[in-house]
Amino acid sequence: MFRRPREGCFHEGGGRGTVLFSSRTHYGALDPELLSAFTQPDSAMLNPIPQFDHNLVLPPHIGEPVDPRQLSPYSCSTLDLCQRFGTSPERKAILSGYLDFRERLRAEGLTNGFQWIDGSFLEDFETKEKRSPRDIDVVTVFWGYDLSFQQQLSVNFPEVASPALSKARFSVDHYPVDAGFDPAVTLESTRYWILLFSHSRMGVWKGMLKIELDTPAEDAAARRELARLMS
Repeated sequence: MFRRPREGCFHEGGGRGTVLFSSRTHYGALDPELLSAFTQPDSAMLNPIPQFDHNLVLPPHIGEPVDPRQLSPYSCSTLDLCQRFGTSPERKAILSGYLDFRERLRAEGLTNGFQWIDGSFLEDFETKEKRSPRDIDVVTVFWGYDLSFQQQLSVNFPEVASPALSKARFSVDHYPVDAGFDPAVTLESTRYWILLFSHSRMGVWKGMLKIELDTPAEDAAARRELARLMS
């Protein structure tokens, strides 16, 4: 039911405009001190999310681009996400909305899959733009659900298929991808979203995150962490 975006359209109605893929920052062998900064965040040594690089974004890789373990998207949990990015009231509110969105997905029965996370939320937007991000960009990749389930999901939870609704209610700019629909469409969707998410509006190469869908215990821990940060 859910298809990839129209040809030539990045975020329909999202005002993203043209993304310049050619202006990439070169990442070769990283300086040992810089690599240490990426892989060992100061107060969260075990957090798998690397620190910002000199472009104030997540690095596209942390040393060796042919090693999948060092390559974006970086796998993490919602707790990791909240610990790393719950740094302001605005960001905490966005994270709370994101956790609400995930909880609603589980309540509707959508648990097979993962989410790619990106957007200005994963950048040092406060330094670059002197303001907080307004939402978090999320692509939910799922499989194993027939057309009837997806149609009912859109009726029960219309925000899942409408970025405008998901942003208004949850501060989540959301896009679904049915990876089980057709292999060719899945590959094309993957190409589209990876290219879009791995470059900033200015064409800077950057990293993104991957979070599994069915993690209620970790999401509950993330909520407790947000409550602690808000207290």
